[in-house]
This record gives sequence, C-alpha cells and structure tokens, in this order.
Amino acid sequence: MSENERGAGRQREWKLKKGLDAFGNMFGINICFVIGCLPVITIGASIAASYAMAIRLQENEEETVARGFIHEFKRSFKQATIAFLGLVVAVAVLLAEWILINTQKGAISVFYTIVFYLELLFVALILAFLFPLIARYQTTLKQAVKNSILLSVGYIWSAVKILVAWVAPIALSIIYPIIFLHTWYLWLLLAFGAIFYGTSHTIRHVFKQNEDAIRQTEEEAAEEARKKEEEEQQLEEGRAALIEGHQRLAARAAEEASRKEAEAAEETEAAEETEAAEETEAAEDAGAAKEAEEASEKPEKTADKPKQNQGGKQGQGGKQGQGGKQGQGGKQNQGGKKNQGKKQNRNKNGQQSSNKNNQ
Repeated sequence: MSENERGAGRQREWKLKKGLDAFGNMFGINICFVIGCLPVITIGASIAASYAMAIRLQENEEETVARGFIHEFKRSFKQATIAFLGLVVAVAVLLAEWILINTQKGAISVFYTIVFYLELLFVALILAFLFPLIARYQTTLKQAVKNSILLSVGYIWSAVKILVAWVAPIALSIIYPIIFLHTWYLWLLLAFGAIFYGTSHTIRHVFKQNEDAIRQTEEEAAEEARKKEEEEQQLEEGRAALIEGHQRLAARAAEEASRKEAEAAEETEAAEETEAAEETEAAEDAGAAKEAEEASEKPEKTADKPKQNQGGKQGQGGKQGQGGKQGQGGKQNQGGKKNQGKKQNRNKNGQQSSNKNNQ
C-alpha cells in the first residue's frame, strides 16, 4: 500500500471518528434536553444548557455531556427561565393579535397586521441569540436581550439560518401532524440535538467574530489611551520645561537687574570720587594761587625798603615802578614782577651814577 493510500485511509478514519463523535454528542444533548424539558417550566434552562454543551463540545472543552449539562442547567436556570416565560407571554400576545386580525376587517385589520409583523420581527431578533448568549456569557438578562438584537441585526443571515433551523421543522410538524406521527421518535432521540449542534456552529462563528471585534476595539481603545497618556505626559513635560525656562529667564533678568544696579552704584561712586577729587584739586589750585600771590607780594615789600633809604627820588621812582606795575595789571606772574623790579633797580642805579658824574 502506497503512502497516499495510507494517508487517505487515515483521513477517512478520522472523518468517521469525528462523525461518530458528533452523532454521540447530538444524541447525548438530545436526551438531556428532553429530560430537562419534562417539568415544562424548565424548558428555557434546558435550551440554554443544551447550547452551552453543544458549543463546548465543538470546542473540545467538555467530554462528559451529562455532567456538563447539569452544571450549565443550574448556572443559567434563573435567567433562562425568566426569558422563557417572557417568550411564552410574547407568543400568547402574538396569537391573540392574530385571532383579532382574523376577526376584524378594513383599516383596523391592516393596522393590527402591521403591528403583528413588527412585533413578530422584534421577537425573532431577540430569540435568535438570546439563549446562546445566556449560556455563553455571564451578563444580566437585559444586557443579553440587547446583545441578541444587536447580533441579529449585525449578522442578519446567521440569525435567519438559526431561526429557519428551529422554526421550519417545528412548523411542519404542527401544520402537518402526519409528519410528527412518523418522526416523533426522532425528536426524542436526535432531532433536538441535531438542531442544537448544527446551529451552535453558526453561533460559535458569530461569537468568535464578535469577540475578535470587541478585543480589537479594546486593544485600539487601550492603544488610544496609551497614546493619550503619552501625549499628556509629553505635554506635562513641556509645561515643566516651559516653567523652568521662565524661571531661568526670571533669574537671568533678576541677575541682570542686580548687575546693572551694581554698575550704576559703582558709576555713582566713581562720579562722587571724581567730583571729590576735582574739588580737592580746585582747592589745592586755589591754595597754590593764594600762596603765589603772597610770594609775589613779599619781594615787592623787600624791594621797597632800599628805595626808601635812597631818598625821595628813589621813593618816587619806586612809586612810579609800582604805578607801572599797577598799569600792567595786578595779576602778572612772579617772574614778570621780578624782571620789572630788576629793570627799575638798574634804571635807578644808572640815574644815580649819571647824577654823580654831573656833580
């Protein structure tokens, strides 16, 4: 036997084994469902537990059908029972409206017909995914109803397939009782389990897509939150850097102002020192000038003494010399005064010698 034939044989064995496992799972789910529906009021919990087991068996999460069914039956009993009772009330209202429509004629019949189909559509949108959601997720009944409507609208063809898989065989059995009489044992052994197992494949696919979409949305939201946090952190760092820059500028401005004040104080002190030096120098110059005047007056007084001893002419000459000095101005330097005194003395000596020669 070739390798290809061996591979094909193994594949056929695997498919046969998988088919037998699926048949056994459907049979076990069907028996558990029928037993769970015997009290009638527990039909909702039995539906939810059957869906939970069908999904878990397809995902290879459960091996024992009976034990898992009992666990899921207890877990979803309250919500599933309330949902089933609400569904019974909704069906009763629809039947009453259908009877009312058949008894009325004209415009009122058209109005009730429109209302009837709108209510039927609403119930169908809820019914398609309600019990699988109760079986799969831990949510409130209100949230389960809301999610069922959203999933039915979002995955409309999947909802249609689920509803057809349930409504078509049940409706045929009710409309044509002969079909039920020939197939009643199938309903007790396999029919319900086959519907649960077949529709759970579609439901599991819808749940997986929805979970992936929710996960992606959460990841995007987390990434967006992370980016926003980073932006806020960068903004905060920018604000801190800006505040630090303002503080540095303020410090520099204060330092510059203090430096300018110190320079101004130094300039003021230098100006005061310069002014004081100028005043001191002016005082020294004034004192020197005064001393010079006093020194210039002393030789004149010493020169007057010999003039007085020589006689009246010399006294007159000294007076004339003094007058000449007064004509030249009282503010001449000491050298000029001394030269003039020497010239006058020479003139006086010459005149005296000439007078002696004449005598």
